[in-house]
Amino acid sequence: MFGLLFWSSLWVVLLCEWLPQRNDRKFKKNIVLGATLPFEAHDDPQVQQILKLFKKKTDLVCLLLAIPNVAGAFIPDMTISLICWSVMLVLDLVLPMGVFALSNQKLKILKKERGWNLPSAAQIRVDVSTIISYPKPKIVWYLLAAALCVVLIALQPKMRWIHILSVGIVALSYCVAVFCYRRKSETVDGNQEVTKKLSQLRYRMWNRIWIASAYCAVFTSLSIWAMEFSVPVGLSLVILSALALGGFVMATEMQTRKLQETLTAESGKEWYTDEDDYWLGGLFYYNPNDSHMMVNARTGAGSTFNLASTGGKIIIGFMMAILVGTIVLLVSLGLEDKSNIVLDTTEHTVYCENGSTRYEVPFSEIEQLELLEEMPEGLWRTNGLGGQHLFKGSFTGGGMADIKMIADPTVPPYLKIKTTSGQYYLFGSRDPEVTESLLADLEVALAERNNQMQ
Repeated sequence: MFGLLFWSSLWVVLLCEWLPQRNDRKFKKNIVLGATLPFEAHDDPQVQQILKLFKKKTDLVCLLLAIPNVAGAFIPDMTISLICWSVMLVLDLVLPMGVFALSNQKLKILKKERGWNLPSAAQIRVDVSTIISYPKPKIVWYLLAAALCVVLIALQPKMRWIHILSVGIVALSYCVAVFCYRRKSETVDGNQEVTKKLSQLRYRMWNRIWIASAYCAVFTSLSIWAMEFSVPVGLSLVILSALALGGFVMATEMQTRKLQETLTAESGKEWYTDEDDYWLGGLFYYNPNDSHMMVNARTGAGSTFNLASTGGKIIIGFMMAILVGTIVLLVSLGLEDKSNIVLDTTEHTVYCENGSTRYEVPFSEIEQLELLEEMPEGLWRTNGLGGQHLFKGSFTGGGMADIKMIADPTVPPYLKIKTTSGQYYLFGSRDPEVTESLLADLEVALAERNNQMQ
């Protein structure tokens, strides 16, 4: 089940690459595959051939990527699964963009050969009559979302940090909606009415996405609260909220593109804007003459960064660091999942150690010993690692409020220890004989201690 849920995230990544790229074959705002072309190019045989080949290559690449993405869900070994997932994440992100960039380059070469490049002087026009006002998003909707999260903090104080995080996401959604939108007229040609409609359309869709993001945070908090009554229901609702947000954002993006296509269907016959020189591969905006860090994506409702700006470089670098860090973390977790577990005693204590985590229990504090042939029912990890072959950290379950555990859940038996303070420990070696032998040694040591006390 975990493998299916984990690998399904890559299906979403691939789908989010495939759908927009297929749509990029359609002319919107005189742009196709990131290249600006005149109206006469719409039916040009060479242009159509490039678009046809792009569709075939994109479909083929995404299909070839989808096969291991599906097969990966059935890899039984967690370590191998995490490493393969990390590799496929990079491939899912890079290969479709590579196909796009190569096709964009072909169109730009053809554009130059046909003399479709506009003189630079013709590319810069400003018409103040097309400048529209952008009203701020209605803050009341965000305040309502935040208030719902605050109510959940009162209802479920033990999970308050998750609900506080949801309040933060609501606040962040509002800030992004207000401060990260580039208030620039969507000028494609001399038609002022079309420019106003395009500008209003993008801004309306942008705000819709961030309101949805705020309420997704609320729904996620509600799902966490629902886990108190049913863990499967709560987890299902968390997954449902993520899928709902992703589906809504994609639907909004495709609707925006469709309307942009309709509004600019007759554009490009005379003068039109052309910013191709500032878009590397048709994907990345690089304009040293633009002081703005955030810019609107050329089509759709999204935004991107100006890689020529200092802020843009910092944010892209930060995002790359997160991507690399995530991959390194997953690989390290996979390796840790099968790392050595040391279960042994010293002169006065029993200890269990894995990596940097070590739990040590003095003989004098041991009240009860028990050998379990299976994990306690209803285990729930509150802190630490819950892998396929390693449970490490703090858990609850089996009538025990707090269990400090280091054990391989696939290799019984497990040594259950209760201390005089009421703290529980659950230790298990990867070698069953070691655990059983340790229990015998502990029983002898405790018997000797009790005799001495008498």
